[in-house]
Amino acid sequence: MTKIIWLALGLFALSLQAETKFNVSGDAYVRGYFLNGTGPSQTQAFAQFLRVNVDAKADEHLTLKTGLVLAAENWEGDYHKSVAVGGTAVGGKNEDGTGNGNATHLDHAIIEYTQDSWIYSAGRHAVTTPGCFLTCDDRRDRIQVAKLMPNYDLFAIAYDKRSEGVLNNGKDDTDMITLDYYGSIPMFKYALQFGYFHQTSPTPLLSLDNIKQFTPQFNANVFGVEVNGYYSVLWGGTVLYKDAHHSAAIRITKDFGLAKVDYQSIFTMKGGFIATGFDTLSSIINNNPDHNQSLISLRSIGTSLGNTHGDESLHMVKITKNITNDFSASIGGGFAKILPTYLSTKIESNTVLDATAKYTVSKNLNVAAAYGSFFGDNEDHAGSLTLNALY
Repeated sequence: MTKIIWLALGLFALSLQAETKFNVSGDAYVRGYFLNGTGPSQTQAFAQFLRVNVDAKADEHLTLKTGLVLAAENWEGDYHKSVAVGGTAVGGKNEDGTGNGNATHLDHAIIEYTQDSWIYSAGRHAVTTPGCFLTCDDRRDRIQVAKLMPNYDLFAIAYDKRSEGVLNNGKDDTDMITLDYYGSIPMFKYALQFGYFHQTSPTPLLSLDNIKQFTPQFNANVFGVEVNGYYSVLWGGTVLYKDAHHSAAIRITKDFGLAKVDYQSIFTMKGGFIATGFDTLSSIINNNPDHNQSLISLRSIGTSLGNTHGDESLHMVKITKNITNDFSASIGGGFAKILPTYLSTKIESNTVLDATAKYTVSKNLNVAAAYGSFFGDNEDHAGSLTLNALY
C-alpha cells in the first residue's frame, strides 16, 4: 500500500507543473473459470485484474511511465487484505507483487529520455517480444539504449538484472545483455534478437551462466495470406541449455470472408524454449503471459528448460466466424506431444479441442468465453467466462 501512496504523491507533484502532460490507459477484467481433472477434485472460482498505466510527459524529452495493478486469482471474501494494511490474510501476506497473486503493486516504473531519435530508459520495464515467442509481458529491471532509424527501424541494447543474490556478493547474481534489431521492407517485417546470460551461482540447478540465445522472427503479408515465422536457439550453458536447444513455429492466416482460418505448427528440439504467453491457438496450452496469467492454461510447450527426453510438437487449426457485427466464435483442434513438466521423462500425446466466443457490448467492453479439452494421455479440461474492459 505504501507504494500506491508514493505513486499518488509523485503524480500529484508532477501535476503541479503546468507543462506536464498525462496519458492514462489500462485494462480490466472479471473472470469466472473452472478446472476439472480426471479425479474428483475440481476448481471453480472468480478472478479479477485491473491495470492502470500513466505516462507523465514532463517536457519534450522526458517521460515517466508507470503502471499500477490490482490482481486476484480468486475471490476470497473479507480476508483478502494484507496484514500490513489491517486485514487478515489467510496463510500470511498476499502482496507478493507477481503475476496474478492477490496483490496491489506498482507494475512498472520507467524514466525515459529521448533526444535526436535516441531513446534512453532505466527502471522496471514491461517487456514483450514480437508474437510473445521469446518474452511475454515480463518485468525486467533494465537499462536500455535504443536508436530509431530514419526508416523507423529500431536498434536497442539493454542490460537486465535478472536475479540479485546477496548484495555484498557479486558472484551470486544473474545478469543479461540483449541486442535487438527490428526492421521492415514492403510486405515484410523482421526481428533479430540476441541474448547472453552471466551468472556464478551457488545453486547449480538454477545456473544460467554463459548461455547464449539467438531469435529471428518475421511477418509477411502476401496476396492476403499472413505468415508469421519464429525460431530460437539457446546454447553454451554449464547446467541448463548446454547443447543447441531449438524451438520454432510457423503460423498461416487467411481470411476467406466467410470465415478466417489459422494454421500453426510448433516444434521444440532438445528442450528448446518458448514463452508461456505464446498464442498456440489453444486456450489451454501456453497463452499464459508472465504478468497477466491465465488460470485455464493446463500445459506449456517449450518450458522444459533444455530437457532432452523428448521433442515436443503442436499442430492446430482454428476457424473463426463473425456471426454478427457484435458476435464471433471459433473452433479449433489439433494434436499435441508435450512434456508435462521440465523434469518429465515421457512425452504426453493428446488430441486438443478448443472453442471460443466473443460478444462486443460496446466499443471498449466485451464478454468472452473459452473452453479447451485434452483427449488421450491427459483428459483435463478447463473453461472461462470473462468480462473485459479497455480504456
